[in-house]
Amino acid sequence: MLLFTGFGLACILILLMAFIGDSRSSPAAKAFIAFLIAAAGFLLHPLTSPDWQWLTLNLEVTLPALFWLLCQTAFASRLKWFSIYTFLALYSVLAPWTARMYGLHAEATGARLFFGWELAQLFEFLLIAHGFWTIFAHWSTDLVEPRRQLRALVLMVAGVTVLGVALLFNLGIGVSVDRGLVVSIAGLAIAAFLLRGRHGAFAQDLLKSGRGAEPVQAEVPAPPDQPPTAPGEHELQLKAVMAAGYYRTEHLTLKMLATKIGLPEYKTRALINSTLGYRNFNDYINQLRIEEAMHRLSTEPNTPILNIALDIGYRSLSSFNRAFKDITGHTPSDHRREQLEQGGPGSAPDCANSLI
Repeated sequence: MLLFTGFGLACILILLMAFIGDSRSSPAAKAFIAFLIAAAGFLLHPLTSPDWQWLTLNLEVTLPALFWLLCQTAFASRLKWFSIYTFLALYSVLAPWTARMYGLHAEATGARLFFGWELAQLFEFLLIAHGFWTIFAHWSTDLVEPRRQLRALVLMVAGVTVLGVALLFNLGIGVSVDRGLVVSIAGLAIAAFLLRGRHGAFAQDLLKSGRGAEPVQAEVPAPPDQPPTAPGEHELQLKAVMAAGYYRTEHLTLKMLATKIGLPEYKTRALINSTLGYRNFNDYINQLRIEEAMHRLSTEPNTPILNIALDIGYRSLSSFNRAFKDITGHTPSDHRREQLEQGGPGSAPDCANSLI
């Protein structure tokens, strides 16, 4: 037991040292570090003095919430702090902390048992399930290869471990689990993957385009004393296809675009990410569609908003409104009204040249 505990603790320390620098600029790295600290509490609980076991118990109970938070900060297309899942995460942590102030879990009965632990345990499983959904959702549209690999292995390892531990302990058979062995296996798998590709799985997690802004451009400087490299054949072909309005295709997928420009899907993914700076395929398509919508809303004041939404590829007005507000910060109706108040139809700048 001590051997596995020591090995597991060593894996945690190595990962902490490796990613502490990324935490300054990356919310995902902060969440990962907090997750590692909670895992250390889980690992050290059996070796902790009874006087301090309240601390390790409070640390380990945060693992499901931190797993969910890690999934959101690393993979969610739009990070939403105010949601029902945020409430579930806070409750799953704060309820056991508060209930433990009035007695041990084994001694709890009635309302204190239900609201302090049983309801919190249910919320833990909901958080883990939502974390897995976040990992799998939009996997096919993720344009960043290190992050795709991160979905495939690291958080799956962490998620399966957290789910297994939650099941065992909530069923009352966790005492038979060798905590050191569990953390050692998970820690070794995560460390082997992350330290193999240290170049930015977490540091890149939230470098997305802002509302109404141009996408973040990949920083690939030209060699000294050399002119910038001219756009390649495939880049020009991609821009030509999009300038012709292919982004308006309903149900457009990365695979369909790859076929259209005659490239394998993985090369199309890399092309959009490296040359245009987009990190998610849906963000890329939405940016093009919304730029055209902004132009048409200001130059076609009598065209119904629904018609514009359908013309540019959206299946419903609600999905168009949601995408428009995500990118611009306001609704299509508000945008049209503001443009008309500023100077009438046609007063907005022409977006046609910015569509690619």
